Amino acid sequence: MNKLKVINIGFMILYMGIMLYQLICFGTTMTLSKILTTLSIIPITAGPFLIKKILKYEMSELLKILYYVFVLIALILGSILGWYYKISWLDLFAHFLSGIATMIVALIILKKNHLLKKELKWFHLVFMIAFSLMIASFWEFFEFFSDKILGGDTQWVKETGVDDTMGDMLIAFLGSILFCIYYFIEVKIKKDKFIKKLDQVL
Repeated sequence: MNKLKVINIGFMILYMGIMLYQLICFGTTMTLSKILTTLSIIPITAGPFLIKKILKYEMSELLKILYYVFVLIALILGSILGWYYKISWLDLFAHFLSGIATMIVALIILKKNHLLKKELKWFHLVFMIAFSLMIASFWEFFEFFSDKILGGDTQWVKETGVDDTMGDMLIAFLGSILFCIYYFIEVKIKKDKFIKKLDQVL
């Protein structure tokens, strides 16, 4: 079996184990918001499978590893195990990674629509940044409505007002900009070779 595939299976087993442990040990004391966040491990862990079934796109094993590492930091450690409250910079780091992650998703969309061509590099940059900002905005909308409905405070409004929301969006934007710079330099220097290599990874 492919080593990368084994690693991804390990991630899935680990996440299911963490979910069951949290629900069994702390389920009776958890808020509804916390329970739903913990249960979200199921669809999020199944993300690559759902993408394959719904969008007819199969992620490479390397891409799946990047996906599960992001899930580990943003959801498992940050939200479920509460590291966002223990490590002050972890939330911003997660949003920084989300800026890069959404750029990769944008590249996948370009590939699926046969637009991943060197001569369209400027369109790639504009599309990726717009897509990243859209996802960042939608995520903040989700957190806002989630807090209103479930009575949580994922946006830390009680402590920071709009500072947390704007900080999250700005740091995600920074991640996307840095990825754009890297992408532009690689395409400019390696030209077709980089596009072909990227096409294989995605």
